Amino acid sequence: MLDDLRHHVGKFYGKYSGQVVANDQDPDNMGSIVVTLPSIFGADAQITARPCLPYGHFFIPAVGAMVWVEFEGGDKDYAIWVGTWYPKGATPAPADLSPPDNRIIQTASGHTIEIMDKAGEEKIVIRHKGNAFISIDKNGSVLIANQTGSYVQLDTDEQTASFVEQHGNIVTMSGDGIVITEKGGKTMVQLTDDTVRITGGKIILQAPVVSLTGDPAAEPTFLTTSLAPLWNAFALHVHATALGPSGPPTPPGPLILPGQPYLSSGTVMK
Repeated sequence: MLDDLRHHVGKFYGKYSGQVVANDQDPDNMGSIVVTLPSIFGADAQITARPCLPYGHFFIPAVGAMVWVEFEGGDKDYAIWVGTWYPKGATPAPADLSPPDNRIIQTASGHTIEIMDKAGEEKIVIRHKGNAFISIDKNGSVLIANQTGSYVQLDTDEQTASFVEQHGNIVTMSGDGIVITEKGGKTMVQLTDDTVRITGGKIILQAPVVSLTGDPAAEPTFLTTSLAPLWNAFALHVHATALGPSGPPTPPGPLILPGQPYLSSGTVMK
């Protein structure tokens, strides 16, 4: 027994609570950190602790983080940091759930990766500290949003892809076609199969030539504003007779109008 006691004298076994004071003094880039261990070395002494990381991971705690420290073989000259812990009130918000089904990776600045494993509510969310995020739900639907409110939604259930910008304008694509909707919902463009439908309070087509046909146009269209004076003069004119003004004469044949300036070659239709 005496030999056993001698073997443990001056040894430090178990875990000790420490705090990171530096994580940039690691010339070998192995993940070593500088910590304080008040319970062993006092409040001011600083020691270097090598990492104990899960395979495939390389997450180094930030300055100020609380860590658990052990000693290899109990030797105080060979410190190892083996994990971290959150002080009360410092845990990531989703960790407040009970039971804690969420798996969370959070950086010091506030970026998070959250894996939700509750049955029927499975989801993965990658969130920027400014609240932009990528979310994948249990059915594989994807939502990508920026911090100002614009987002892209790839909906597995509805089999649609939508883009909504922060002011409320929407582009939706589905098996039925494409719909573009103005934020107020009063103006809309729908493309379905061989049909284009435009709905709005005012529709303006502005181009040097506007063709309203899928084939070569059969007829040009009237410039009605220019034609109106000529048409009114024709419709209202009378002839003097012995009995007074006559009514409008009946043309003997089809009305023949000059081509310009009353007909448009810019807008044609069939």
